[in-house]
Amino acid sequence: MKRHIKKHKSLVKSSFTLLETLLSLSLITFIVIGFLNSSYYDNTNHENFMILNSLENKFDTNNFSSFNKSSKTLKITINESDVRFINVKQYSFKNENIKLIKYEK
Repeated sequence: MKRHIKKHKSLVKSSFTLLETLLSLSLITFIVIGFLNSSYYDNTNHENFMILNSLENKFDTNNFSSFNKSSKTLKITINESDVRFINVKQYSFKNENIKLIKYEK
């Protein structure tokens, strides 16, 4: 009789392990689907990344054709007493999601 009870307990234990495995797989599937449908993988974010990458490449090659160019005078105060004015070129890019400004002396 004792052997029969031991076999029955191991059967219950393996059934519980199967239930845990199915629950874990369901939870992992739910999490993965949630990430795939989240805004992190949004097409707009991918497009913004591509635009920023293109702008970075243009900065590296000094190709400012996509930027608005203007001149600015910056006021710099050093140690609260020494005031200097510096003329710089301002390159700016702006769309609905990105605003980028670069100053160059």
